[in-house]
Amino acid sequence: MIWFRISKEAFTWGKFFGFIAFSVMAVLIFTLVYEILFLSKERELDTKIVDELDRERMEAELDVLNNELDPHFIFNALNTLNHLIITNPDTAYLFNSRLAQVYKYVLMNKNKELVSLFKELEFIESYFFLLQIRYENKLVFELDAKDAEIRKIMMPPCTLQTVVENAIKHNEFSAENPLMIKLSLNGEYVKVSNNKKPKPYLVDSTSIGLRNLSSRYMLLCNKNIIIENEEFHFLVKLPLISNL
Repeated sequence: MIWFRISKEAFTWGKFFGFIAFSVMAVLIFTLVYEILFLSKERELDTKIVDELDRERMEAELDVLNNELDPHFIFNALNTLNHLIITNPDTAYLFNSRLAQVYKYVLMNKNKELVSLFKELEFIESYFFLLQIRYENKLVFELDAKDAEIRKIMMPPCTLQTVVENAIKHNEFSAENPLMIKLSLNGEYVKVSNNKKPKPYLVDSTSIGLRNLSSRYMLLCNKNIIIENEEFHFLVKLPLISNL
């Protein structure tokens, strides 16, 4: 009404209601735009909070996993070392040296997000030596990859240890039928496979290992690990992370 008085236009109800309709539409449009932007920001903030909570949960699960496995591993390793000191001092010396290398690697890399596959294989070589002594050479590890390839690939520290431990925990093996663990590359994945002979009894497992590993890969490269559980073979496919 003030506009009509100032502009001195002829007052008509059509113009009056047209102006009201235009004003209502403008308010609705600006309100919707504001709500869309506001809700988008809120959703973005919620997503960040959820991602942070997932990361904290993953780290907490990893700590739980480490706290569960370390005492058992130390106990078994020290029992084996104690036996070797009495029966085979030379092997006991090598066992102790490899055990020190294993824990040096864990301590130096436990807070890192990624290490090279080359470093992981150096670590798993020492770790596998300890396992072979403990299980009396009932384990076999094969590597089907070139040195130049493995130096370009990154992965979370202790990834291979997690996969190897999972294979040992769930399978039976003997000197006649050893557990065969093979690592290979196909340009898209690091593949770790093993022959499968499940234990006839229920295994005491937290089921955190591979699930935690999958969470770590999802956070680092937004890709999941792939598990193929067949009748006679078990395969874990780890997404390639290049350092280039």
